[in-house]
Amino acid sequence: MAEQPWELDWDASNLRHLARHRISRQEFEQAMTNNPIFMDVRDEMGEERWYAVGATDNLRVLFLILAFRGERVRPITGWEASKKLREAYFRQKSG
Repeated sequence: MAEQPWELDWDASNLRHLARHRISRQEFEQAMTNNPIFMDVRDEMGEERWYAVGATDNLRVLFLILAFRGERVRPITGWEASKKLREAYFRQKSG
């Protein structure tokens, strides 16, 4: 696993929210470290929310929503990627 160039901003709130979607802190961190594909950015609630797809070390593909806050990345939410999104992710990663 590669080093990530930023620090993730964790607290009880976003850890609980991800747990409701059956994503652990470790899985989110792996997906962010394993060269995710950034798909979109939107202004939501007064800040830019980034949409990305990344895979854990066990190749679980996750759809992630996060915000860049200075030097830190704030995990917002995430869920397991749909079959269509998983297939597109692996197609793009394989070249």
